[in-house]
Amino acid sequence: MPVPPSDFKQALSRFASGVTVVAVDVDGQTYGMTASAFLSVSLIPPLVLVSVAKKATMHAHLLAGAPWTASMLNAEQAALSNRFAGYGEAEVEWARDTGGGPRIVGAVGWVACSPFAAHDAGDHTLFVGQVEACGAEDSEPLVYFKGKYRGLVAG
Repeated sequence: MPVPPSDFKQALSRFASGVTVVAVDVDGQTYGMTASAFLSVSLIPPLVLVSVAKKATMHAHLLAGAPWTASMLNAEQAALSNRFAGYGEAEVEWARDTGGGPRIVGAVGWVACSPFAAHDAGDHTLFVGQVEACGAEDSEPLVYFKGKYRGLVAG
């Protein structure tokens, strides 16, 4: 028998993750969504995956085949994470030089993707993107752990 959702969420909150904003441009409108369920899949070809709830607005855009970009937020961009999670407002500076969706200026890294595959996974879909362009900056990442934003500890 599956575990209760509250137990599952509590256990997985102990897994520290980076914070990304997945973004698309559709019919002249920019849509973004905060995602911590993001990972690399393959080096050759370069593939990444993002897990998106079927009820999310972004789900329909990705299912329709929109190219997308995942911007890995820096430690100073928590307000942007909150904005795209639906908790507040923050000004966004977009760049549209990726060949995919728009990227957030100042993000610690980004990958611009063309659609590669989509896999049903319960109440989510796993969208795999082929990386067509990418970039990185030398700054600290935004990290999410136990329901809060954290910084990295130098080791």
